Amino acid sequence: MKASIAGPLPRVERVLAWLVWCTHSAAAFLIAIAVCNGRLHTWIQHWLRESSYHPNFKMDLSDMEWAYYRGTICHLVFDYSLNSIGLYLIRKYLKPPYSYYAIIAFGFILQIHMGSLKCVGVLYAFAALVTILTNFCRHYAICWIICISFIVKAYQYAPFSLGNAIYYREFNIYLYGAIKIISANLFLCSNPKLGFKDVWLQTLLYYAYLPYSITLIVTFSDFKSQFQLWEVSSGIARKFAKAALRLIFWFFVFEAMLHFIYVNAIFNSPISIINSLNIYEACSVAYIVGQFFHLKYVVIFGVPAFFAFLDGMRPPPPPICISRVSLYSRMWRYFDNGLYQFLKHHVYIPVMSKPLPRFLSVLRGLMAIAAVFSVVLAWHGTKRHYLFWVSLSAFELITERIGSMIWRTEFVQNVRKNIGENWCRRIIATLMLLTVTPGIFGVFFFLGQEGVGESIFKNAVIQGFLDVINFNITIKPLSTGFGFLHILTLGYFFNNVCLDLEYFKLNKKD
Repeated sequence: MKASIAGPLPRVERVLAWLVWCTHSAAAFLIAIAVCNGRLHTWIQHWLRESSYHPNFKMDLSDMEWAYYRGTICHLVFDYSLNSIGLYLIRKYLKPPYSYYAIIAFGFILQIHMGSLKCVGVLYAFAALVTILTNFCRHYAICWIICISFIVKAYQYAPFSLGNAIYYREFNIYLYGAIKIISANLFLCSNPKLGFKDVWLQTLLYYAYLPYSITLIVTFSDFKSQFQLWEVSSGIARKFAKAALRLIFWFFVFEAMLHFIYVNAIFNSPISIINSLNIYEACSVAYIVGQFFHLKYVVIFGVPAFFAFLDGMRPPPPPICISRVSLYSRMWRYFDNGLYQFLKHHVYIPVMSKPLPRFLSVLRGLMAIAAVFSVVLAWHGTKRHYLFWVSLSAFELITERIGSMIWRTEFVQNVRKNIGENWCRRIIATLMLLTVTPGIFGVFFFLGQEGVGESIFKNAVIQGFLDVINFNITIKPLSTGFGFLHILTLGYFFNNVCLDLEYFKLNKKD
């Protein structure tokens, strides 16, 4: 039997799973609203700012990334619009190679307008240094060591302009520019027969293309293939009105939610605030923070992706909704697909490329995961909550990999045939609690400041487990053990919903 996803449950069970998950998701929003506007409202007042839309309302702008982004979005849209108009005119009236030179010059001018001459000058002086050293040494380590050092220390030593909005743009120009520099120079290391003289034009086009300068990650190889298709395309992509309206809609939905759901403020408050919540309140707040994180990046990734699509390129897809992912390999793959492709092609595959005996191959696989998460930590930082997040994510991925290997064995497929698809699905959904639990609570570490995720994990998971084994399972008064069992039961239904989505998606393709 083919090791595909176990078939769907009977209709009644499917409806029950969807009903349970959807009602609990809605309940989480209601609980979060009640918590934010109830007894904690006084404690989070200092995070609230006057609304940009109505003087009598306040909004939660404690998420500094969103506060900076919303303050600079008009500038970004203006630059991206100029870029798309300029590319259209250049392609229409100039022929290669003159059109290439014009695109490069125009792209760098717009990058200077997006940031500053000083910022762009420092970045590409650094790019020239890395390229010279890489072209001379042709060793992966040279590029990685220099660029990772730049990523880690850029915020300390690189020059920045004054002002929150321009600081945000320059910070991202430096960091995403460093990713571009890594990708372009690793391409040289992977192709020793090529010199910089063979790819200099494509490299400069890659560096100059504005929608891929901040927030979106696209590898050099992917850009090359996109650019080749772009050259033979029929012009500006047509079906963009729907995408534009969707972006505008989600931007204002998110802004509206910040006026009455202050979960980001709670996650940025002292740990005593989180500790004052019961298990349902804490998990509901954390879940809505995750939903807000997704909505935020739908917009942040979506704006440059829209203009890249408008230019005729193929940007990474939008981030997947966290409410439909129970296997966190899919979260890594589909939330930030550009980052996933970068890590896959520049870290994981190079480490795993040469054949080895099985035992050594397993050890190398663990080293590859460690290497991937080392790059992630270099990007986000090495604070304790990020270390917990990475550790739980690595544990989840390893558990998932082991489960996948067992699932593909002939023995398990024979058992599947004997017990039937329905029971197989129920067992799989139950076993997936071993992956969804560390995955979800790992995200809580990532989203909160120092100590927030740790507090929720201790109070909900560790204390909940201890309560269960000590039979402390009561509704009145509410025990953590009861809440823990409730969350595990909800996780079972959630896993079935996610498996349904994946099953019907695969069968639709077939």
